[in-house]
Amino acid sequence: MPPHDVHVFFRETGSLSETAIATAVSTLSPDEKAQFARFYFARDARDYAAAHALLRAVLSRNTDRRPESWRFEKTPQGKPYLPDDNGASTFFSLSHTHGMVACAVTSGGDVGIDVESLERDVNVLDISARFFSRAEAQLLAELDPESRCRRFFDLWTLKEALVKAIGGGLAESLASLAFTIDAAGHVTLDAPAVVGTDAWEFRLLVPGPKHRLAVAMRRSSAEPAQLILHSGAPDA
Repeated sequence: MPPHDVHVFFRETGSLSETAIATAVSTLSPDEKAQFARFYFARDARDYAAAHALLRAVLSRNTDRRPESWRFEKTPQGKPYLPDDNGASTFFSLSHTHGMVACAVTSGGDVGIDVESLERDVNVLDISARFFSRAEAQLLAELDPESRCRRFFDLWTLKEALVKAIGGGLAESLASLAFTIDAAGHVTLDAPAVVGTDAWEFRLLVPGPKHRLAVAMRRSSAEPAQLILHSGAPDA
């Protein structure tokens, strides 16, 4: 794929049948199947299987490899990668939340994706006071409750997407990643600890009425990233 193309696939999972879930599980590695079996709630297991199966299907798109053949390893910081990429430099990220899964794949550079459910029961003011920048927390405090919830998840997904792209793990201070979202939805980052902040691009998406999704992309050239959206699995 062209290096400035970032393919984002997302899929709702609430209506997946038992057959569809079993098919997803059949493509997972032994370790992934073991993790699937450890979930206490069926919906969490469903979303985990759907997310990992989606990524495998996307990686197999336009290749002769079967989804179950992909093998993943992790860096010391916990970032997954393909050890047998054969120099293709495939960058990817995946995320899942209640009722929605998503992944991003590109050859252009580091990428991170995060999707969250607006129905999560969180104390927005408490969390933002503890983990967001002072300006972000103040902005949220001034909004009405409905707008506050939406903007909180906009900021949260942006932070998580960037942390995933960098590969710093959850130890990265979310408060040090300060985002500003203007009226047109354009995103800017203020993060002195992140080298080359000007090279990063961000997108906020609404994959469904109950979800928020963010993508963080490190540009490999002067060209802006071309975000290509796909709803559903590649073979759906």
